Amino acid sequence: MSSLKSELPSNREAQHTRVSIVKATYETAYEDLARAIELAGPLKVENRPIAIKINLSAAKTPETGAITHPKMLDALLRYLKEHFQDAKIRVVESDATAARPDVFIDWLGFTPILQKYGVDWCNLSKTEIVTRQVNGRFLKEIPVPRVIEESFFITLPKLKTHVLTGITCCLKNQFGCLPKVRKITYHKHLDDVIVDANLVMKPDFCIVDGIIAMGGNLGPGVGVPVPLKAIVCGSDAVAVDAFCARLVGFNPSSLGHIRKSAKSGIGSMNYLRVGDDVPKTDFEVNKVQMRLLKLASKLSKRSKR
Repeated sequence: MSSLKSELPSNREAQHTRVSIVKATYETAYEDLARAIELAGPLKVENRPIAIKINLSAAKTPETGAITHPKMLDALLRYLKEHFQDAKIRVVESDATAARPDVFIDWLGFTPILQKYGVDWCNLSKTEIVTRQVNGRFLKEIPVPRVIEESFFITLPKLKTHVLTGITCCLKNQFGCLPKVRKITYHKHLDDVIVDANLVMKPDFCIVDGIIAMGGNLGPGVGVPVPLKAIVCGSDAVAVDAFCARLVGFNPSSLGHIRKSAKSGIGSMNYLRVGDDVPKTDFEVNKVQMRLLKLASKLSKRSKR
């Protein structure tokens, strides 16, 4: 089986934005995550509270690859508690059109983990908001949860294919920080709104749970679990997403939200890959069919106006 290594920029060509990839399992998640963080880090918390944005966008079990795996959150909280003992830690997510995370954290086994480490849960749709002006691509002012602004912000996404954006990973995870419940109303401008969200809520560090990822042309709604068995880390969300796009089989320049985020100065698509050589994995993506599905979705929305 071939390796991803031959597809990536050489060290000579890449800027010094480190993106780490480490082979991983949920049984060894703590050790694997610690190594991935240390390869791409360090974490510059600097006496701030810590906010961790998980992905609870659907009422699906962790084995589907659709949501953050409780074992990954457990591993991250253990690492943070061992290295930043006095930091106040919050795990955050917002309501969405089809998501009620206040219910999901109980259903899907997160509450005992939060209690184990003594960390707080925060629903971003129900917390204090500050409005920030932004010269965005679509939005000109954005409601920002204060908990995000005041914290060292870690984004903890899943790696999934997405019928509208090609992939959903670090950058799109901040779209989920918008406190608006019916975020589906932004879908016709999705690439631009993802960029705008990251202009005001850019993560300080990115940790991608790719141990069980999600593939298929209909992800994430009807995606298929993919055992990628890897964790990806980095401090630049654009670089991490560019790397993950290649991992899935896309040219990151062809994905609007990644390309536009780079043009807007959120980060760089260049990176220095460090860590393990991970074999290519079939994400079962037919790019022509995915483009047709995206076009069909746009036409359907126009017909309903």
